[in-house]
Amino acid sequence: PFPFDIQECKKSFVTRNVNLDDIKTLLTENIKPQAGDLVIAEVTRLRQHCRIEFPNGRRSRMFVKDKILVSYGNRYAPDQFEAIVPDDLSPCHLVAGGGIAAKMRYKSQSVKAATEIKPLGLVGDKDGKVINLSRYNQLKKSQHSDVGIPVIVVAGSSMNAGKTTTVASLVKGLSADGYKVAAAKITGTGSGCDLWHFLDAGANVAVDFTDAGYATTYKVQSDDICKIFEQTLHHLQSNNPDMIVIEVADGILQEETADFLKSETAKSMTTAMVFTAGDSCSAIYGLKWLEELEYNVIGISGVVSGNPLGSQEVSKLTDVPVITKKEMISAGFGHRIYESILNRELKQLTAE
Repeated sequence: PFPFDIQECKKSFVTRNVNLDDIKTLLTENIKPQAGDLVIAEVTRLRQHCRIEFPNGRRSRMFVKDKILVSYGNRYAPDQFEAIVPDDLSPCHLVAGGGIAAKMRYKSQSVKAATEIKPLGLVGDKDGKVINLSRYNQLKKSQHSDVGIPVIVVAGSSMNAGKTTTVASLVKGLSADGYKVAAAKITGTGSGCDLWHFLDAGANVAVDFTDAGYATTYKVQSDDICKIFEQTLHHLQSNNPDMIVIEVADGILQEETADFLKSETAKSMTTAMVFTAGDSCSAIYGLKWLEELEYNVIGISGVVSGNPLGSQEVSKLTDVPVITKKEMISAGFGHRIYESILNRELKQLTAE
């Protein structure tokens, strides 16, 4: 029998698709956890993360001895931690407020050490099998595929380059001009903040990689990330939007991001690209990197776009426009970007 009242455990965001009725056993002996495995842990020392994000987005304060339902996962966050799934159920860390248990390897000087937790056991079903988030893939049933719906991908130079804000601004600009927009984040570390941002901006539907059954995508194979991308697009296409906007997490030098963007899957299914950068130097480097892969980069945005001098430096070296948040959400921008993408596609078809 399950030793706890699961309703008394604080359920984290990444477990939001889990059916609590499936939880029947707690597995504690001779088990090596895998990424995506559900674990119940007890908070032993509060440090960087003092709150846990609930499935509904509320950030609940944690207290020592609280029991939390989280998932093992690897994390790559230059501004916070690198952390990996441990080999056993020994004490480890809560390395993300969305509910990621892992062993911290490195931390940024700008944050405290990770909150410490004690795993009490992996969560199992009635047959004693470990419950993994992959069991709850919400996207795999979607088979719809309409290649006629434009797909804008937003990539960036690094964490906090302005990717999520740019996606939300594109969504806002398009939806304000009457377009039906779908949005998604296909890589990163599970958290609801970006999803809520997309929906608040006017997205008709928004999903992320946790809906595909992943807690995080660090150390996930490139083929699997391509599958997340494909499943996400099929799911969004089934909602018949006029435009799809996709965020790819981290920077283009991060291994999984680089491998994905180099893939034929990404290149063939991306209509246009907006690159976000922290400064002018990274903007030019990233633009050239993406253009060498033959992406149609239609704009540069993010942090650098809020810096007039940095924007001027970029504009001296490329004809690709630097687009600010204010410009993206202004009346008529949605029409202009939609028509420019459509016209380019028509020109390509005519050329062929």
